[in-house]
Amino acid sequence: MKASGLSSLYYRFISLAVKLAKSGSNVEKISNLVSALRGKVSSGRNNLYNDHLKRFFPSSDEAWRKTILAGYWRVHERNLFALFYLKNKIYKDMETNISWTGRDFLDEALESKKGVLLLVPHFGDERSLHVILGMEGYPVDVITSRYTDMPKYARKCRLSIGKKWNNLHFPDENPRWMYRTLQSGRIIHYASTAYGGPGGSWITNFGVPVLVPSAPWKLWKRTDCTILVASCEQTSGMGFSIRFTPVDPPDDQNKFADVIAKITEKLAKEFPSQYEWKNLLIRHRESNTIARIGRIPTDEYELEQLAKYEDANPSKVLTLKGIVDSLS
Repeated sequence: MKASGLSSLYYRFISLAVKLAKSGSNVEKISNLVSALRGKVSSGRNNLYNDHLKRFFPSSDEAWRKTILAGYWRVHERNLFALFYLKNKIYKDMETNISWTGRDFLDEALESKKGVLLLVPHFGDERSLHVILGMEGYPVDVITSRYTDMPKYARKCRLSIGKKWNNLHFPDENPRWMYRTLQSGRIIHYASTAYGGPGGSWITNFGVPVLVPSAPWKLWKRTDCTILVASCEQTSGMGFSIRFTPVDPPDDQNKFADVIAKITEKLAKEFPSQYEWKNLLIRHRESNTIARIGRIPTDEYELEQLAKYEDANPSKVLTLKGIVDSLS
């Protein structure tokens, strides 16, 4: 069977499993069983994650890192199960299993009518964050992939829950919609740990040089919107802990990006199993590829195709200056 067929079959399996499980606790039990299997068959990727954990948590031991990686796979797999778990629910069905920290920052920001830019790192369950906000009546616009590399059924599953509760936008759209959204006092859900592209900001994050988007800084400079870092930690029984952290943005573009990155690092240190270590692996690999080829591709897919195995080596850590100099 082709990979696309296997992917569709896997999504159908999850859909059926969620229907049969019914309760959140049962859904999570099935998800945990699947995640244990995924973790065991992903030894190559686990080795890369483990080396990044060694570097970022130098005092950690092997047993601790093994526990973190097992938790990481549970989070990773549960994000897929949540697509189907939330499908036919409303906020009232789940409110006893959702906690909020800093919600007053979001409400106060909306009252100011200046627009809110939610910077959401790859942590916990980013998709369920904007879905739950939509359920609660918050006006959220989301930037998402079109998932054109996925089979039709899987792509539909990825996008349908967002379409139900939010306004979805795609990277190939004219970015003017973002200015209009903020100027109308709405919320933009933006992945702060995404690929930065040619106009991005170079910073050091998790001890390695990474290229992150400069769009958040540009949006803030143009609109004076409120900046909040938002995260959605998974909790037991298909629960969620949502947190909003206010940001006093520096005027400098790179310092702005660095402040957001430091908040992300703090989240990862506090809840290491909840951070998407795959994202760090990708950003680090991209930086090494960029330095090797001497340019920054606009298309992230092109950059991925140009990558070599050695670019992903966690021990290959270039200096920020070294990368910038390689591009001059």
